[in-house]
Amino acid sequence: MLIHDHFQHDDVRAFRFGYHPLGKPTMFVHCFLVDGLLVDTGQSQARQAILDTLGQQPVEQIFITHHHEDHTGNLGPLRAHFGCPTYSSTRCAEMMQDPPGISLAQKLVWGERPPDRDLTPIEGGLETSKHRFELIPIPGHAEDMVALYERDRGWLFSADLYVHHRIKYFMASESMLGQIHSLRKVLALDFEVLFCAHNPQLTGGKDKLQKKLTFFEDFYGQVGQLHERGYGPKTIFRQMELDEKWFTRILSGGHLSGMNMVRASVRDLTSTNTTSA
Repeated sequence: MLIHDHFQHDDVRAFRFGYHPLGKPTMFVHCFLVDGLLVDTGQSQARQAILDTLGQQPVEQIFITHHHEDHTGNLGPLRAHFGCPTYSSTRCAEMMQDPPGISLAQKLVWGERPPDRDLTPIEGGLETSKHRFELIPIPGHAEDMVALYERDRGWLFSADLYVHHRIKYFMASESMLGQIHSLRKVLALDFEVLFCAHNPQLTGGKDKLQKKLTFFEDFYGQVGQLHERGYGPKTIFRQMELDEKWFTRILSGGHLSGMNMVRASVRDLTSTNTTSA
């Protein structure tokens, strides 16, 4: 089933797309358009709806927040349609030349993500006729992820930094400590509106990110205490009485799982201890 709609907030127009092969979608992707700038391109599983909807909009440039398939799935077709420049961070442009593989679960819900060698890497900032967006590196969920911050309007286009204040599973490549550092970084900024790619928060955005930071810090701290007692990831998972989304874990071949949150924490703890030694 495919669901799509849109809403307007201030000068920003948000386009929401959700697809699920077995029924009503539970996860949605948002593309944001502000003053000719399109932030991300959505999932290829919703390609026709995205092209039909966004194709009628006044897009002058495209920015990709990170390489994941639900953000880059329609990069090529939209670039060809608009004939406009497409930008990303330097690391994102590098990764998109030969992007990592994705699991079956991701292919079914989001769709494929082909390589792209035509992204123009930029750092520092991005301007439109009315706005200037600061590029804020926020690695952790993805090593190349970047937020766009409009200081004068108090807007943060946060990619996947938020999603929800309680997270139930990680991808195998995610870093817990990296996300904690990124959350702390953006919480030092002055903003109210959180244009999250999956779950926009039009009021109280900073408070929502603070709740997520508290959740991650508590999770990381609990894993750290159990790790110091010599427990391995499986025992830590049981001791913390965590629930696994087994359908997602099996369908993704283990690439998406609650266990990955524990493993990411242990990996970061081990790396930090090794660096400090």
